[in-house]
Amino acid sequence: MNKRKKRLLDTALVLFEEYGVANTSIQMILDQSGVSKGTFYKFFGSKDDCILAILEQRTQEDMILRKDLESSSYASDFDLLVDQLVVPMSIPEKQRVLELFWTGLYSGEFDLQHLTRIQLNWLAGRLTQLYGEELKAYTFEGAIFCLGMIHQISIIWRNFRLEQPDWKNFVPKVLNYVEILMRAMLERHEHMIDPDSLALINPLSKPIVLDKASLVTELQTFSYSIHQAEATTKAKELTKGLLSLVIEAELNISMLEVVLKAFQIEFESSAYQNEARKIANECWWYMEQSRSHSK
Repeated sequence: MNKRKKRLLDTALVLFEEYGVANTSIQMILDQSGVSKGTFYKFFGSKDDCILAILEQRTQEDMILRKDLESSSYASDFDLLVDQLVVPMSIPEKQRVLELFWTGLYSGEFDLQHLTRIQLNWLAGRLTQLYGEELKAYTFEGAIFCLGMIHQISIIWRNFRLEQPDWKNFVPKVLNYVEILMRAMLERHEHMIDPDSLALINPLSKPIVLDKASLVTELQTFSYSIHQAEATTKAKELTKGLLSLVIEAELNISMLEVVLKAFQIEFESSAYQNEARKIANECWWYMEQSRSHSK
């Protein structure tokens, strides 16, 4: 990084911490850093751009640090994830940037969508690696809960003028409770965040099959396949019943839930398990969207 740019970023961060973002002017940054106004505007279009540059640099450093930790020896992947979350928060100079990030996020003054998604996507991927593919549909929400709990704890501690929390003690507990939440959502086939909001926060979370016509076509194809194969009579009847319910003009969610659960049980450990599981997940998501739109 250019030395003058780094001096501007380092100076701005110190001033933001001491006086607050709103009370820190560009002129204050120039006076303290000894850098000219022309040089400042060569790198940044505004004070907000300067803040975003600080946060982007910190995010890149955190991701590199987390990757480097993977080469260390850990007793378990759980312990590795704990350190990947704890270590960046435990470095004093990074704590200031972390506070700046959350201040900007809560205030809505800066567009932090991209940087927030980077953190959430990384953590969602790690939660999937740790707890298994069966929870993949819920790990993005798990990432939101995890980071939210960690930083809410930090805010409470700061408000009461307490020392930084013992993250080595807190983070494992947070991860354990996040796992409980995700498994409860899996068991109930229920997302805590409505589909439209979740798709807005994380466009990659949006399943391929969301509309009724596509779901009907996929069910028809699956139904034809198992009727030509040696599937059980019950499996064929449940597939036919599932298709009939999805086709109906007015979706009977209560009945669909009953048939869908029986459908999943019947196909579990069968030769069609993967295809049936994919269709079931799409049906659950379709029902949840229908609930959301009917409110």
